[in-house]
Amino acid sequence: MGRILLIDDDEIFLWALPAMLKQSAPTFTFHMAKTAEHALRLLQYSDYDAIVSDFNMPGFNGIDFLKECKMAWPDIPIILLTGYGTSELEEEAIQEGAYALVQKPVEAEVFLSIVTRAVHRREACRAGFIDGGLFAAETKRVSSRLRKIDELLKSKIQDYEKGQS
Repeated sequence: MGRILLIDDDEIFLWALPAMLKQSAPTFTFHMAKTAEHALRLLQYSDYDAIVSDFNMPGFNGIDFLKECKMAWPDIPIILLTGYGTSELEEEAIQEGAYALVQKPVEAEVFLSIVTRAVHRREACRAGFIDGGLFAAETKRVSSRLRKIDELLKSKIQDYEKGQS
């Protein structure tokens, strides 16, 4: 169903995320890169339906990588992952063309939904059914929903940590 390029300098996360998603999405194929530079080389030789990239990596940061990809491959949806997201960062990422900015730790169901939508978007663009601009409202809605989910998760983690003290 979809070829996903996953980029993260954390090797454990790089292998754990596909393993987690394979149970629910066995038709996804994952290719992995530990650096943005390696990912850019892979993109020159292979076609991907979506890119999932960590934001904080050595060399390129997420926004730099996003800009580089959007110049060469504007139709590939790019999902950025961060452990330190802010609404300002999310706004900048969306303005630069990110499909979504997802806060780590990643909740499997939410993440799978985002990746699946990104793949479907790419397939629809390739088939000529849609113009990329038509997804702006959906991208904004998904980003807003993710922000609410992140806030809820942070609140629950804080409540849990208070209960443990």
